[in-house]
Amino acid sequence: MADSAFKRLTDLFKGSDESEAGKPQEAFYPTPDGKPISATSAKNLPAVDVRGLRPVTHWSHPFRAKEKSNPLLQLTHLANANAGFFPLGAGGLWHGGIHFDSGTAGVLEQTSVHCVADGEVVAYRTDKNSAKTEYLVNKVSVMKPFSRSFVLVRHRLEPPRIAGKKELPPSLIFYSLYMHLQDGSVYEEKPTVERPSFWLEKATYVVPMTAKDKSTVSPELMGLNVRHQEKKGEVLGLLPRGTAVVVSGEGDYRRLENIPGPLHLLGATGVLLGYVRMDQLEPAEGQYRAKVRLSVYAEAVTASKTLGPKLPKGTQLKISGEGELRKLEFIAQFVHFKSLQSLREPERFDEVVVLKMPESISAGDLVGHIGMYQDYAAAHPEEKLHLEIFSGDDVEAFTAKCRAWELELPSKERTWLKLAKGTVVVAHQERFGDKQPPAASDAHAISDANLLVPKVVLDGLASTHKIVVPASDGRKACNWYRLDGLLNDATNNLLTGWVKEEVGVTPWVSPWAWDGYEVITDYTSPPEFMASFLRSLKRLTDEQLQRYGPMADAGDKGPVKARLLDIVDRDGDKKITAEELRAAIRIPAHAQAMSQLVIRYESEWLYKPHEWDALDEIFGHCGSTPHLNWLAEKERIKQLSWWAEVADKVGLPKDGKVHHLHSIGLAGKFNYLKKHPEIFINGVKIELGFLDLYDGTVIEEVDYVVAAAVLGCEVEAIKAVAITETGSIGSYFAGAGDDKVAAILFERHYFHQLTGGRFDGSNPDISSPVRGGYGVHSAQYGKMVRAYRLSADDALKSASWGRFQIMGRYFSNAGYSSVEDFVRDINRSEKNHLKAFVSFIRADSILSSAIVKKDWLRFALRYNGPAQSGYDEKMRLNYNELKGI
Repeated sequence: MADSAFKRLTDLFKGSDESEAGKPQEAFYPTPDGKPISATSAKNLPAVDVRGLRPVTHWSHPFRAKEKSNPLLQLTHLANANAGFFPLGAGGLWHGGIHFDSGTAGVLEQTSVHCVADGEVVAYRTDKNSAKTEYLVNKVSVMKPFSRSFVLVRHRLEPPRIAGKKELPPSLIFYSLYMHLQDGSVYEEKPTVERPSFWLEKATYVVPMTAKDKSTVSPELMGLNVRHQEKKGEVLGLLPRGTAVVVSGEGDYRRLENIPGPLHLLGATGVLLGYVRMDQLEPAEGQYRAKVRLSVYAEAVTASKTLGPKLPKGTQLKISGEGELRKLEFIAQFVHFKSLQSLREPERFDEVVVLKMPESISAGDLVGHIGMYQDYAAAHPEEKLHLEIFSGDDVEAFTAKCRAWELELPSKERTWLKLAKGTVVVAHQERFGDKQPPAASDAHAISDANLLVPKVVLDGLASTHKIVVPASDGRKACNWYRLDGLLNDATNNLLTGWVKEEVGVTPWVSPWAWDGYEVITDYTSPPEFMASFLRSLKRLTDEQLQRYGPMADAGDKGPVKARLLDIVDRDGDKKITAEELRAAIRIPAHAQAMSQLVIRYESEWLYKPHEWDALDEIFGHCGSTPHLNWLAEKERIKQLSWWAEVADKVGLPKDGKVHHLHSIGLAGKFNYLKKHPEIFINGVKIELGFLDLYDGTVIEEVDYVVAAAVLGCEVEAIKAVAITETGSIGSYFAGAGDDKVAAILFERHYFHQLTGGRFDGSNPDISSPVRGGYGVHSAQYGKMVRAYRLSADDALKSASWGRFQIMGRYFSNAGYSSVEDFVRDINRSEKNHLKAFVSFIRADSILSSAIVKKDWLRFALRYNGPAQSGYDEKMRLNYNELKGI
């Protein structure tokens, strides 16, 4: 907000439409205290319980790319934004986030905004309609809208645990902010627009765009059938995709309340057409019911034409009028409830909502849609998103701990190749290849800046752009990569050519080393920023230069500007222009360097009237000569602010002093880390994309004690089940060179049932009506992968998972909303195996009672099925052994 606000203020400074606005008489601005801002400590933060907040495992860009991208391109694309760079905006003024607008839309699908990392939604605001600011433009009052709608998400960042180390990794709580989101009225006008999952479910539903019932009248029309009664109803008509509906009742089929009848009987105004014979009706529950199949006549005479097919016998309806034929007013229709999509709505419109219970959200999930914003000088509103990441924790201490922790992480975590300043870039020659690789003596240029290149970029190079040179006598092995437009020379020309990785010498670095990152504290005041900016634009008169010169000097010497001058200032005039900022961001090394700055500065979203009132003088505003546009601008700034309503409720410092991080830089830094386990299947290494990596956590004795207390049973009873299910295998296993994966048993008869047997002929070993054929435990994932490729959801449901071998198809009883979430969680941590088991037992009264009473036969019959084959006796023996009986 600050940068865009200052940009608008500059436009205001050009002059006011009020002729009575006077000139400033003397300088007045807050004096900085001159004291360094101390690092945030826990005592400065309100007490908020975040123990249940899981570390981020997945990251996402807020928008989908129109073409293939990578972390470096994602940074350079930001140069296309009209304004709002990080950490200075287009005018060289402080800006804590980044903007996406019409300038960035060329390379991004900016229709929906997605969460950048796993976390939990803690607050949001959704205005029904955007607020508006009244400005005077050419002495005419003009209302200009600005979206105040936002979503605030809390996250936890932690490096991976180290195998065999009891010490917990360092942890950082940070927040992502999505500002200027779409108005609530747009969702009402377009019910098919996707809605955030953290909104509340209401009584209104919509026919989803995936509905596949076909109209009997117009076969090209698809939607959901409506029927004449709740059970075994005949089809009356079709609700097209996107139709908003209100339903009542319970059960699988529910009554439509907002549509009076089948669409083919509705007139242009939505009124039900047609007449029916009174003698073919019988009273029923205050309405009427058709005694026979019922014709619908266009007019109140039986000689008139009929409208559409006859209504089925038993159809309920309301009528009006007198005589032989009565006017139709309402026809009861029933729709399959589970096929409808809930139309979620905010808890409240037009005010900040702080969630009492934060809502879990995953990377890539929808947070909203981009909203409209119109600056003072803009002729029209435009779509704009302000994205920001900040932390109230001590980021400098966190990164220091991470660097120490990273030294013990496995080398596979080092996924960025560091090409230091001075790297030789050999110009391409057609003769280069495996037999004749480049040499440093060939024509070359020298890079002028450090650049970290992610492994994903190097792995994605074409074979013509990679040369592997094996080690030989007296020479180390090396890899040559042809990189186009990533490195730059001393004059900021982008270079194309070959760079050399000397194996074992050229460093690979881990994201957890935070290589190149630096933390800067800046306490430059808004008036100092403003004076500096106006002077750089030569907007100050000689008298104003004398008056505001000290302010401008202070603004020029701020630590953020001083650091950025090293990167951005191409002409050496000690000023930062919008053109220089754009040019710097278009160069990968400079864009990366800017993204590695962590700036401690007061949040833009904490409104402090005195800070903005301090600018009155410079804008020529006072009581006798008001500057109306400046007053309007201050009111807009106030309305955009939300910090005071939220901070102490979600764990942010009340004083607004937080560390700001580059959102796309942070997401790109971690987004390409290994996320899924890889195992060898028939000699080929396969990535199991449906699983998360195992984090190394195990079930501890205290976990068993807590679980037993929840179930009201003995610890040994739970352990007896675990040993019976996976005693010899354990919760996880791994072959040579494999990542650890949860123990599973693939059940081919379940896959047969779930898929209707359609794969029995082609894949009888994984789909059969006959149980069995299991094979060794190491063969299970081979079966799973094959089944997953045939029918992913059904495959995951057809295996029993983890320490307690819970079937995937029963994910709901285990406490999960989808089988995908269930299996990811099971593989992530052994603690989740016990959590799922407790939920599974509590969901079934027979199991809950049997485990307390240690009725092992009853338990096994329910847990393992009628064909439990001695599981009860195994559990009894394991329990007795644990008890020493």
